[in-house]
Amino acid sequence: MDLIKKNREINAEEIRGRRTTLDSTPQYVTIGSHYKCNSKCVFCMGGDYPEFTLNYYTEYLEKRLENVVKKAEFVGFCGFGETLLMPEAPRFLDHINGALEDNIKVFTTNGIRLGDAICDRLAEGRYSVLISLHASRKELHKSLTGTDSFDSVLRNVKKLVDIRNKKRNDLHVNLVFLATSMNIDDLPDFVKLAHLLGVDRVTCNYLTVFVPEHLKMSTYFHKDAALRSMGAAEELADRYGIELVLPPKYGQKRDGAKQMCHDPWNFFYVEVQGSVNPCCFAGNHIGNIKDTDFKDIWNGPGYKVLREGHISGKVHNWCRYCYKYDSSNVDDIRSHITFRPETQRQIMKYLYENRNEYKVPEEALKL
Repeated sequence: MDLIKKNREINAEEIRGRRTTLDSTPQYVTIGSHYKCNSKCVFCMGGDYPEFTLNYYTEYLEKRLENVVKKAEFVGFCGFGETLLMPEAPRFLDHINGALEDNIKVFTTNGIRLGDAICDRLAEGRYSVLISLHASRKELHKSLTGTDSFDSVLRNVKKLVDIRNKKRNDLHVNLVFLATSMNIDDLPDFVKLAHLLGVDRVTCNYLTVFVPEHLKMSTYFHKDAALRSMGAAEELADRYGIELVLPPKYGQKRDGAKQMCHDPWNFFYVEVQGSVNPCCFAGNHIGNIKDTDFKDIWNGPGYKVLREGHISGKVHNWCRYCYKYDSSNVDDIRSHITFRPETQRQIMKYLYENRNEYKVPEEALKL
């Protein structure tokens, strides 16, 4: 715990001092723990990724990043697919409960695999569990995820909350709502459901468009509905005393001030294949730990350029349209499209060719 606290203090001081070369290591380390998936979500980007395993983690990633992970306040396990589908998932949780006793371990899951063996182990450690539910009704959940798992997931969530309440431990339960045109009107009822289940938080995020077919699902084209629903959800969250995390709202008056995103100073995402991203939205990889030491990536030219850009106000192109940097970017379609260069260009080309249908200003179709 002392290692984590000291690293956090050094990191905060380096952010305040606008340092570009850091002595601290990231407070947030996320492992891209890709695995098979048991859902068919309509908004999934898909892809073919090498699978995460307990052996790969212990024999390679853990050894490669041991000193970094030990000092991180949060260690996340979030990849494409469902990490908890791993046959050795209970043994993996046993391992990190011992090896990462003082760290807050963050798991993203669709909730289907939260059986007794998993829940018992989550209750033994410090965890933040993000459950991607997205709907308060069975039919809507099925149309979004392609599964009939709604009722069983609710039972699993309630079980996890009951275990947490009984043991009174450091287990934080968070329901995730990915806002789309299909479910945005359901957000207030989703907050009600979260209250009934007794979870700690509801987190709402906007859909990121990875293929042209996703465009019609983006709330960018349904701004009034999004504003109404978010306003009603906020009122209910206040009434029930539940924490609600929302993205920036459309069309809100702002003071014009840009934000210095802290991700280049405190975030490190490494995938199974070794590739590293400096944030969840990054347009490309910034290094690979299979051929480069951590310190040479963390204080290398990629991270330094991002830090220098935020300090000077001349941010890297990856950050330019991100609403974490400038919340007013939420009103720009470019903030809702993946920053992966090739995919981004393809979608922008599609939008330009269909600009009369989508009614996007031409100046917003340039990169």
